[in-house]
Amino acid sequence: MKRKLWFRLSCLAALLALGSRAAAAQPFVIETRFLGKALTAAQKATVISGTQRVASLIASRYDPVTVDLPADSCDKGLPRLKERLTHLVIFVTVKNLPDDEYGESAPCELHDDTYLPIYASIFLNASVLKDLPQVDLLDTMVHETLHALGVGTLWEADSRVSLNLYSDEKNFTRKIGGTLYYTGENAIAAYRKLGGRKPGVPLDPDAGHWSGDAVCSEIVSGDAGNYLGRVNPISPITLGALQDLGYAVNPRAADRFSLPDGSCPVDEE
Repeated sequence: MKRKLWFRLSCLAALLALGSRAAAAQPFVIETRFLGKALTAAQKATVISGTQRVASLIASRYDPVTVDLPADSCDKGLPRLKERLTHLVIFVTVKNLPDDEYGESAPCELHDDTYLPIYASIFLNASVLKDLPQVDLLDTMVHETLHALGVGTLWEADSRVSLNLYSDEKNFTRKIGGTLYYTGENAIAAYRKLGGRKPGVPLDPDAGHWSGDAVCSEIVSGDAGNYLGRVNPISPITLGALQDLGYAVNPRAADRFSLPDGSCPVDEE
């Protein structure tokens, strides 16, 4: 999934601390492996904090798997992967992307039984990193790591093919009355609890982000980047989407969040 240019600053220090505390107690481990152009020590720390914030959402453990995969098997530029993986590895590659993108991400090979990622890839745009506030990098990494775990990227049957070419044919999106909705039961239950009344959680046309009109600044919203001065909230809806994919989640790990009452507010710099 791709993230467009947006965002600005907020509670970076608090979230960095939260990420490190959560990582120490969290059974789901994400290892970040850096490729491509060099990041500063501060940027690396922020990238890792973003992955750890997402890891803190997950209460289930990674299913170990032995892989022997050639270079470029998931994305061009990734190395050969020949090892036994006991936790999720995310390759973070810094390279030039189109000017209007902060990053791109995708889960790579999937487990045969769970259809959850064996490893994943995130690309960060080298051309914007030099001027990117740390809080924007943190926001981007949380967003892209959620995509790397499958939120928005493993919602349709054609993407749910395992390492040994099994498929479960599961589909979490559906068009109803000309509108695209997410239909996984846990995310819908969270949406209803927040007061949502549509037949599902409304989606953007790309079928990989919540509709900005429906959730405004939520971290997986297609419009999240219109909201400056913060790391956007991880709502119970996104936590429910992780459950729908098959993860056990920490119910208290979501941020405080409300659905908009009418139109979305407009933030100003």
